[in-house]
Amino acid sequence: MGVGGQRHSPCPALSKTQIANYNTPDNDCAFIPYDTATLFRDLRYPDDIVWMPANPVFRDEAVKQVRETFARLHNFSPTDERALRVFVFNESMQLVDNMGIALRLLLGFIGALTLAIGGVGLANIMLVSVTERTREIGVLKSIGATRRSILGQFLLEAFAIVTAGGAIGVAGGYAVTWLLGTLPLLGPLFQDTSGAGDIHLQISTFAIVASTVLLETVGLVAGLLPAIKAARLDPIEALRYE
Repeated sequence: MGVGGQRHSPCPALSKTQIANYNTPDNDCAFIPYDTATLFRDLRYPDDIVWMPANPVFRDEAVKQVRETFARLHNFSPTDERALRVFVFNESMQLVDNMGIALRLLLGFIGALTLAIGGVGLANIMLVSVTERTREIGVLKSIGATRRSILGQFLLEAFAIVTAGGAIGVAGGYAVTWLLGTLPLLGPLFQDTSGAGDIHLQISTFAIVASTVLLETVGLVAGLLPAIKAARLDPIEALRYE
């Protein structure tokens, strides 16, 4: 077991990016053997004891046993949490994970709302296009165009619009990622130039594929109603349209 003491000139070669610490960051400590530390101070009542269970599966049982052991040695109730404070880092990590999940849900909701608004806009654009091209549709039907071909034409136009928009978005994402690269987070705080504690921006292939599939689905749904409307137009009425 090692006991830490403060020092004033941390070694840059051993710099450690560290959020959690035991009163003093490791960069500001010198670690000595337990037996050596007993020569300088009475360690019967240490400030902190750092330990970890042999298997994370038994963490709760290990915490219970530690409380019971200290309660027996120092004559207090094992259920008295004010007598002995056990800080479980796993609980803090769970809190951070929950915050990350909440952030993902928020971003997912914003993305879904954006796609819904984009889908409504695309549907309106396609409906206006059908109205403006009514005579063209009438001409196509009069020379033998089937409902299926008209339907396919307008669906392809909707797919072309969303595909072009998606390609522009992906290109913009790559450009921003390339320009920013890495966002400093813990590096400047701990004077660490390794980049271990910074945010590294990356675009995954899965994200591109998933967003493309979702975007094309929105394009299909948004373009389906205008395409059906165009396919069902009566050719005689369409030719008379002004």
